[in-house]
Amino acid sequence: MKKKFLSLFAVITAAMLLFFTLPNTYGGDPGTTGINVKDRERYYHRLKDMRTKDPKNPELSYQIANLYYSLEMEDEAIKEYRRTLELKPDHEFAQWFLSKVLESKGYYEEAFWLVRELIEKHRRIPALYDRAGELLVKMDKRDAAKEYFARFDELKYGERVGAEPVKTLSHPRAGAWKEYFY
Repeated sequence: MKKKFLSLFAVITAAMLLFFTLPNTYGGDPGTTGINVKDRERYYHRLKDMRTKDPKNPELSYQIANLYYSLEMEDEAIKEYRRTLELKPDHEFAQWFLSKVLESKGYYEEAFWLVRELIEKHRRIPALYDRAGELLVKMDKRDAAKEYFARFDELKYGERVGAEPVKTLSHPRAGAWKEYFY
């Protein structure tokens, strides 16, 4: 009886130990466990291995680019975002993040044209016009920037060019871009 109890106790203890350590065993595999990635290097190698098996998958290149972007490895991120866009030219998130990285590297014109392509696809998203205006200001093209900022205000706050600004409590600085120009 005592031996059965000890063997049952050993089995239960081993099962509990396995149960409580299992999430840490696969800590870097979000596809397996569904938890956040704690080991970036393991995640990177997993993505690289997956891309080796499926080199035409743009999402794998995009995820690798995001990993580089989060590690502030901008040159590598640019290469991977461009690879993603070669595989899938209409990948909007890759265009957006590539424009962010290019802006931080000082390539304002290329970043602007990426945002401009997004504007062509989504004419009603005000954040795109704001971003394009900011890039034009950095390129010292203030007249063109005014038009983009005016369109941003029109979409975001309902303000029409030449009209009185819309009074709002939630966005008291609507039209704050005008201080740059007037």
